[in-house]
Amino acid sequence: MSPGSTEDGEPVLQPDTMQWNNSGWTEKPWSAPHLAPLFTELTSAKSAPSWARRAVKIIHRYTREHGEPPTFRELFTELAAQDPDYADHEEAWSSRAVRSLVMVHWRRQGWVRYRTETRTLRSGPTANGDLFPATRPPRREGARREAPRER
Repeated sequence: MSPGSTEDGEPVLQPDTMQWNNSGWTEKPWSAPHLAPLFTELTSAKSAPSWARRAVKIIHRYTREHGEPPTFRELFTELAAQDPDYADHEEAWSSRAVRSLVMVHWRRQGWVRYRTETRTLRSGPTANGDLFPATRPPRREGARREAPRER
């Protein structure tokens, strides 16, 4: 019998670390002790932008090399290879809950865009503005574009 299960093999649900979804009971990445450190690092205001920039570069490179964007799993596999603390975060990198919620966070921040279909992952407006700055200066606030006058 494993420590997290009953005599008949059913898992013991810890109310503060589990949540229900369509797949059944899953661990909450923000409170499960083995998932929380990586989840916090990938979504905190201090370190999330650098991880998101790495992700966008991987998305662009992968799309160029394969002709289609990566899946979340493929993206996170490549990101995990860049983690100096991979040994401590190994289980968290492979967690579907961590991947999904980090991607939702990065999408809300504008770093990535995706639809519900697979392989629709792209860089978002924040990443495009940060990685590819405009070559011409932005228009002044309130400036109007004059229509050409007919002569």
